[in-house]
Amino acid sequence: MDSQSKTDDHLPLFQPVPQKLGPVDGSETAFQFLERGGSRGAIPIREWVERSFRAFPAASKAHLKRRLQSRKFAEFLSAYFELQVFILLHRLGCSIEVEPAFPGTRGATVDFLARHRQEEFYVEATVSGLFQGELSSNANEDDAVAKIREGLPELHSDLWLRAEGELRRTLSKKRLLRPFRNLLKTYTPDGVRALHSRLGRYEAEHYLSETIEEGDWRLTGRLDPPCASSGQGQVLGPIRTGTVSAQEPLTLALDKKARDWRRLSLMDEPFLIAINVCNPDFAWNLDEIRAVYEPDSLQRTGTGTRPFKPYLSRVAGVLVFGNATLGMEESAPVQLHPNPQTRQPECLQPLLAEKKLGDLLGFGPDA
Repeated sequence: MDSQSKTDDHLPLFQPVPQKLGPVDGSETAFQFLERGGSRGAIPIREWVERSFRAFPAASKAHLKRRLQSRKFAEFLSAYFELQVFILLHRLGCSIEVEPAFPGTRGATVDFLARHRQEEFYVEATVSGLFQGELSSNANEDDAVAKIREGLPELHSDLWLRAEGELRRTLSKKRLLRPFRNLLKTYTPDGVRALHSRLGRYEAEHYLSETIEEGDWRLTGRLDPPCASSGQGQVLGPIRTGTVSAQEPLTLALDKKARDWRRLSLMDEPFLIAINVCNPDFAWNLDEIRAVYEPDSLQRTGTGTRPFKPYLSRVAGVLVFGNATLGMEESAPVQLHPNPQTRQPECLQPLLAEKKLGDLLGFGPDA
């Protein structure tokens, strides 16, 4: 490590820039958005990233910092997810080596080697479902989203926007705001929380959403309980529905990581894949089950009785994160699907039951 790298180890990740609320503009990176506190929920996320970055091994900080500051959102999210997985393992009591070397291989590596008491296991982190299918916006859609953000400055709940198709003309602010204002008047914050608690996110969407249609373009807004620690709602998205289901990119990503591991020929060590499924149509406890387990085992009870699909036979477990993206950290579900034919690290046993990512990572100023 050179003298400049040693100096950088003691510098903060984010710089003290002027703070300014407002959506991401066309030239701004996700890192810059967090740095300027672009939303009320951005500040606790930024504070968590800063704390977590300090815990990251010094020799690997420079590379992680470059990726977090990347102009490509996919690269930022990949680095951000790896930081989440690192902190999760750290909070489970593991000592962690980042990108351990494998003698006799040509640059092949795995994200983490975790050690806990007498156990060692490898973990590879990956993101699936991001930017699948036709997922690009245009100037008319960008204008529509900007008008919605400007017209709804104070919300009692989060408004998640999901877009599909192409908007071929400019829409008036009145047309864009009317359905979402009516939706916000129809439900109280307690009503939104009660529906989510009783029905779950996907069933509750039937009641808590409105859609604007123009030609083949659709913009759906869904109310969720606010994810910001302040309790203030915000306009989030838009996410864009792709041309493939969540199961397909999930299966492809798992298959690739499983094949990469087989090439290393280290079959005696437990290997787990941590996967962040970011497809907007991802159905929790359905798509990952279809991707991981044999089809004839879907009706059996108890994960320990269900065999993994053959392509995952050498994988000890799949740790699934449900859309753990910016603004979703606290509520994103996490669960370990173990392969009953392989040895499981003892320290990961708490993850056999579904957990909330915010609880696992220690979000909040007092964590």
